[in-house]
Amino acid sequence: MDEWPQESRNRLSKTFYIPKRLVDIPGDLIREMVKAKSFKTQVQALAAGFNEKVEPQVKLAELSTAIDQPDAFGEYDEVARHAVFALACVAALQRTPTKEMWQYLWSLARHSVSLENLFPEAVIAAANETVFREQFFIIARNVVKGAVQHRKHRGIQGEKGVGADPREYWQKYPQLSTLWRGDIARSSRTVESDYDNVLSIVAKIDVPEFVNLLELYDYPDPVAHALMWCGAPWRFELWKKLVFAAPTAFEEHAKWNGSLILPLLMAIARDEFQFGLGREPNADQVSEATSSINDLAAEVARTIASRLDAVGCMTRWGNWLVRTGVPAVSLNPLPHPTDATAQGFIESALLDALIVEMPAGSWKPDTAPAAESWEPWCQLAAGALIAFNGKSSMPSTANFLDEWNLNPDEWPTQRGQKLKERAIPFDGDAQRADGYGARLLALPLVETNRADAEWKYFWEGSVTLREIVEFGDPDENDGSVWQGRMNAARLLMLQFSIGLMMLDHLIIPPRPLNYDRRNAIGALLRLLREAVHEMAAIDQFNGKFWTEAVRHLAVRRAKWLSGNAASDDIRVPAETKPTLVDFIQDLAGDTENLVALIYVMHQSGVDDTELAAAFTTAEVDINNEIVLAERLLTISQRAIGLNEAQLSVARELLRCSD
Repeated sequence: MDEWPQESRNRLSKTFYIPKRLVDIPGDLIREMVKAKSFKTQVQALAAGFNEKVEPQVKLAELSTAIDQPDAFGEYDEVARHAVFALACVAALQRTPTKEMWQYLWSLARHSVSLENLFPEAVIAAANETVFREQFFIIARNVVKGAVQHRKHRGIQGEKGVGADPREYWQKYPQLSTLWRGDIARSSRTVESDYDNVLSIVAKIDVPEFVNLLELYDYPDPVAHALMWCGAPWRFELWKKLVFAAPTAFEEHAKWNGSLILPLLMAIARDEFQFGLGREPNADQVSEATSSINDLAAEVARTIASRLDAVGCMTRWGNWLVRTGVPAVSLNPLPHPTDATAQGFIESALLDALIVEMPAGSWKPDTAPAAESWEPWCQLAAGALIAFNGKSSMPSTANFLDEWNLNPDEWPTQRGQKLKERAIPFDGDAQRADGYGARLLALPLVETNRADAEWKYFWEGSVTLREIVEFGDPDENDGSVWQGRMNAARLLMLQFSIGLMMLDHLIIPPRPLNYDRRNAIGALLRLLREAVHEMAAIDQFNGKFWTEAVRHLAVRRAKWLSGNAASDDIRVPAETKPTLVDFIQDLAGDTENLVALIYVMHQSGVDDTELAAAFTTAEVDINNEIVLAERLLTISQRAIGLNEAQLSVARELLRCSD
């Protein structure tokens, strides 16, 4: 049986609390109690209290005292006496099956822990009779309609006027991303007591009827609360039933029709992938959690795949999983979703599972009508993964490339704003040249056309961004004089990262290409080095990034593109420019980054003899760099971004050189 992780932990726990239950009382005893004259008296007293509008606390005390009398039910145990009260409430509701009676009875239940637990059970048991079942569904519908029509009204005595009204905001800004963030059910308490409990009871009686009631709401907060309180985050099988029963949410071309239930269920699914590995899990724990995440993701995907709007749901939710997963994966030391310890692994596992279930040829590259501004590039990245798994052809990059080709007048307009918004999931707070998002966006660029020609067109199209970085944004005011330059620089760093990942896709061939891979590699390497030189000269804010970019290119040149490590179809002759010597000379005079380059080369497995020879040819004295680095460290460890481990590797290289 599939379970949420927390559901499994609760089942295995020996400490969870089991409340008193109506089913634990023998049926013969229940029949005996409801036939008693005292039971009828209780029902009549409840009806009188309702008609006379007696305060719930006062009526509760009166009825409890009456039940405890020896001539009533005083000789029964406590559980049975509490059950009498719950059954009497149901009988009163059967006599007067109205919304108002329900609200009065629930006002009583709110002042008694036992009644609050047993009353819903009694209603569920009574719903086995068709007549009461239909009556209760009518009551529930009227209660929910009241909640919809009077959002600040409370049916329970003492709670009149409680609750915020986020509906107006939702009407102005209805977005799928708001639903998928998964925090609506916890952010406010819009639905309470008589509303959410009547819904929870209906959910236990009839899931499709529960879903029908949720459709009455036109904003997400009460729906999210109802899904939470009915148990969707606690019971996986119930979550599946709700997905099966949820109304169509996505129409032709993956257009969202505004239905709330299915998107909120997707948010619940993502939130429940919490396997609790701890800070230092061992290999077996990591393996088990990785397998469990993949298995649960597969079951979630299979559940979605059973729906008529499955492809639309997979497409739009897949875009969201890219948006949230890409920046998380890029924060890992190795920017790839390797196992359960990696950030972003859950999003990656869910997306992979959706792709497995997606029918071949069903995914469409065009973004849905009214898609959010961040979606097009996320859909392009998702499409690259779908194509990589053989479920579609590789998506076109024409629109993607065109968005970068701005003239100066377009930068402050909506077109420039869209470019910045679409890049947000991919550039992240911690900009890195080998980010996961750049890797996904690079894949279709490598297959669309010859990679070096595609990159040249890509880079030349962003000349406006480089002009802004160098000369500033003419539309900036005094209060944000550097903002335009920073935004343009972030886009250009992302652009270079995509180019670097294009190089990686050529070096480690994931798929056959229809052009000569080796010639494309040599040409692309030269173009990327030229781009780094240009940006290092004009970007005043991100020198560290561009220096690290030199290291990235140098390592690839030394490790994968020449010598025995390279395969025949990608091996670039040692003398082909740029060589490893060229990259070392690019860093000449920069002690910190030269030593860092030595360390990175060592970690990447570059031959020490080859590296030492390159330093000699570049006329860079390793000993002088080490002495200078040691001197800087003695002055201040903050003055230089090096450590003893890096210096130790440099000393080993010096001995090799000698």
